[in-house]
Amino acid sequence: MKRSSEQIFDELLILRCQEHDQVAIGLLWKRWQPKVLKWSYGFLNDQDMAHEVAQESWISIFKSINQLTDPALFRFWAYRIVQRKSADWIRKEQRQRQCLKEVKIETVPIEDKSADQIEVMLEAIKELSDHHQRILRLFYLEKSSIKMIAQLLDKPEGTIKSSLFHAREQLKKKLKNISHE
Repeated sequence: MKRSSEQIFDELLILRCQEHDQVAIGLLWKRWQPKVLKWSYGFLNDQDMAHEVAQESWISIFKSINQLTDPALFRFWAYRIVQRKSADWIRKEQRQRQCLKEVKIETVPIEDKSADQIEVMLEAIKELSDHHQRILRLFYLEKSSIKMIAQLLDKPEGTIKSSLFHAREQLKKKLKNISHE
């Protein structure tokens, strides 16, 4: 089987990565990141999720690269890792959606003026992504701590803090737009 110079270079990079060569690791990531992103997007059809899965995939790739015995098979080996990480992500999202469907929000009688404001707020929240809705619901309605949410969603605390910040910012923008209409 004839191999191109690109394939030979990738195989050399993989061998160097197995020797913990940081330059080779950076080059391998730079050369393959677009493909890994494309693969994960193909499974998930969501850009944000695809980036997260690609990141998780790279962590697995670099942690287990020494297990790859034939560098020529890197493409297929990496593809399987992305496929497994995507499937894990999909299963986790399905479990979370199911849990959220089971959570019932109790309503409390409120004054008419407040009811209008709350209705506007709820409509604005519905326009946020599922991920941001989930973060807001867990933090404000369920009174979960950042640490608890991180454990529940299997994400780093920093990611949860960032998501909570972005959810609040998007909600502020939506409410500002509604108030100007």
